[in-house]
Amino acid sequence: MTEAVAAYLVDLSGSGIEISPSEENRSNDKDNDITFEKITAYISTGPTEYDKKAVSNKINELRQFLANLSLIFAGCSSPSFNTEIIIEEDWGKIWKSFFTSFQITPKLTIKPSWEEAKGQSQEDRRENIVIEMDPGLAFGTGHHASTQLALLLLEQLLQNNKGKLINILDVGTGSGILAMGCALFGAKNVLAIDNDPDAVETAKGNIIRNRLEHIVTVSGQDVALIRSSFDLLVANITHDTLAEMAKLLTGLLAPTAYLVLSGILKGDQENSIREIYTKQGLNYIKNVAKDEWTALQFQKNQIR
Repeated sequence: MTEAVAAYLVDLSGSGIEISPSEENRSNDKDNDITFEKITAYISTGPTEYDKKAVSNKINELRQFLANLSLIFAGCSSPSFNTEIIIEEDWGKIWKSFFTSFQITPKLTIKPSWEEAKGQSQEDRRENIVIEMDPGLAFGTGHHASTQLALLLLEQLLQNNKGKLINILDVGTGSGILAMGCALFGAKNVLAIDNDPDAVETAKGNIIRNRLEHIVTVSGQDVALIRSSFDLLVANITHDTLAEMAKLLTGLLAPTAYLVLSGILKGDQENSIREIYTKQGLNYIKNVAKDEWTALQFQKNQIR
């Protein structure tokens, strides 16, 4: 019966359906243990009376189909159904209510582009840097622990090595948040790359919004085609991708350069990345952790 109803609803709605266990999952007959299933279908409605009438006709067709089905499956309970009107909402706007200004590191605050800036004293501006951003379709609002951990290590490195970390590479930049963080922490030249065209456009917009285009360059260039060397490289991606790119990323580091890797789960993934990159000749320096996530810092040996 489930298969028959599902097939009919696919034709009726012209879209996919969902089959899930019903809350009433057993019959009262102990000798015939029956599982009940719930089938959900969505039928689009339009603004005109014609559209509404068309939907009403489909509901009547469904009601007649279920009545006929009960005659065929005489030994089963008759299927029941109900309808509900779902108002379509603009989720692109609704999610923004959950993204508000917040302090991500001791000296960095993230502010969404649609939120009005609050007045700051001159002393506050010196003590707290603000990135204004719109993540668009790219990863990186700053709420995820992996982003926060990467920014924390970048802030520490750039503060402790003022004027020494000249060229920086951000691999998989997403919204551009790490690249912008580097620029605001004192970097003079940052290249941010991503293989997702949406991310490239989003990052470019955020960098212009924060007036950092004289420091940060965004590109869709393949990291394998880059021939420069960098004083600091950061990649907040995934364990498997970081593992695959170990030799490539290590080869882009200048002597004594630093590498910051994030997007790594504590435990097995953390131990795996540490082992893989130390085998590439890097020195493991330290890690920072939050929740189940960790970020690792390495440094390349001086060439003698």
